[in-house]
Parts: sequence; C-alpha cells; structure tokens
Amino acid sequence: MPILAVPSEKNGGLNDLLNLRFGRCNSITFVSIEDENIESVKVVPIYTTEIIGNLGIHAAEIIKQNKASNVIIGYIGKKAFQSLNSQNIKIYQALDEKITVKKCIDLFIQGKLTEIMASNAHLI
Repeated sequence: MPILAVPSEKNGGLNDLLNLRFGRCNSITFVSIEDENIESVKVVPIYTTEIIGNLGIHAAEIIKQNKASNVIIGYIGKKAFQSLNSQNIKIYQALDEKITVKKCIDLFIQGKLTEIMASNAHLI
C-alpha cells in the first residue's frame, strides 16, 4: 500500500490546498492508497519555529519517518530533493496554484502527474 505525502497550506487533510513551496508547508498530509482508493489520511503538523534554515530537509525527514514512498510537490529545493531522492522517495509535480490535496491524490491515481528528476525551486 503506497503512502503519498502532500505538503499542505494550513491544517492539512484532503480539503486543504497543496503548499507549492515544499519547505514552507504548515503540515504534511499522508494518504494511504489501496486498489486506487484512499484507505487512510493522517496529518502531521510542521513545527519550524525552532528550526533555522534547511526547512525542506526537516519536511523531508518527516516524510521519511512516516514511511511515504511518494511525495507530490509544487517546487522543491536542491537539498530537500537530494534528501528525498537518497531515500528512494519518488517526487511528483503538481503546478496548479489552487489544487487541493484530494485533487493531487486523484491525479496521482490517474497517472497524470509527472515525476521530477531534479530540484525546481529556481523556477519560482
């Protein structure tokens, strides 16, 4: 059962919006998929007030700790990309600025997201 991670704008969950800036998300929504259906949803808040720099690496660690095999992002920096890539976590891109977590999951299930092979934060 694959687990997808989606950096979320606010409190997370299926109805929250994808946070386009990976390292600046307020939460990460984890979604377990079974037979192309959502089986479970878990939200992990991101506490960054005590972290100085490398927020993307912090988010990548949370994704690793929660055993996600895929992440859906808007933009991701070099260090966070390398951290996820070194853990064999596949990174998919969703660029719609107002896309919900649920829509991201639906697009993933439908095979409509593109896997990225390099950081893309320089494109913001």
